[in-house]
Amino acid sequence: MYLKHFFTSFFCLVAYTIYVRVYESRLDLLKAVIVGPKGTPYHNGLFFFDICLPSNYPISPPVVRYHFAGLGISPNLTSSCGIVRLSLPKTNGDLEHVWVPGTSTILQLLVSIQDLIFNSHPFFNGYKTARMRGSVDGERYSLLYNENTIRKTLKTMVYTMKNPPKVKS
Repeated sequence: MYLKHFFTSFFCLVAYTIYVRVYESRLDLLKAVIVGPKGTPYHNGLFFFDICLPSNYPISPPVVRYHFAGLGISPNLTSSCGIVRLSLPKTNGDLEHVWVPGTSTILQLLVSIQDLIFNSHPFFNGYKTARMRGSVDGERYSLLYNENTIRKTLKTMVYTMKNPPKVKS
């Protein structure tokens, strides 16, 4: 049963182009790389995350930190410290919780980050801008935001090549 679950999870990871490494000496620390999905301003970008599992995991969510170059490429990645928000706005103004205590898995978390943050219209990921979806102004701002996000994604990739994330052995 465990192997069946593992292979199902593995293939799901492959389908979403997410890579995860667990540190053998610290099983509570993981490093993940999410490849920007096709059809988004993040296309083929490499986005690195550190994941720290708290002592009461899976009741409490992991702390997820994005490695960034000081560029805000999404409203859901705080530019001051790279902490990933685990509650994201829906179009109706409610919050979609990425982590459900005792139920969610790291795989679900990473797939949610890719789907909800690295999507084709990141402008609407913001709490205040989610309500603008479907309006003429919202679509215009979204297009401009995407153009700026493409530039920031490219700058982030250059930064990452010059300053690759450190990996513990």
